[in-house]
Amino acid sequence: MQAEPPVLLVVEDDFLVRLTLVDALSDGGFEVLEAADAKEALTLVCDRDDIAAMLTDINLPGGSDGFALARAARVIRPALPVVYASGRYGGAEDGQAVDGSRFLAKPFTPSLAAAVLHDMIGAGDGHDVPPAAQGAERRI
Repeated sequence: MQAEPPVLLVVEDDFLVRLTLVDALSDGGFEVLEAADAKEALTLVCDRDDIAAMLTDINLPGGSDGFALARAARVIRPALPVVYASGRYGGAEDGQAVDGSRFLAKPFTPSLAAAVLHDMIGAGDGHDVPPAAQGAERRI
């Protein structure tokens, strides 16, 4: 019997970027839920207790950014692994990111995102973060 794929929440307001990530991460071994903003994402976090990790853009519409979203999600799910992504930020300033989170600088490959997420949730299925990606991904 095959194990169920881990459930991933992708929060991205750009439809084409979100579509690309959802398709690639689904191919990368995840069941992917998607949200276009923080409100939609928090609803999913509240409704689904099977979300294994969240990948969120930092710049989101509606007055709440990815940092605020992650802090709110951690109130509901204190151990939720979080990966931030942004093309405008080079990382997070002290106090912005939740503990243990990681940052991906856009543009990044979906395979890098999949490897980082598998590593964070401890999937242990050989999806190691490639050495060439060290500059694109940082623990924060």
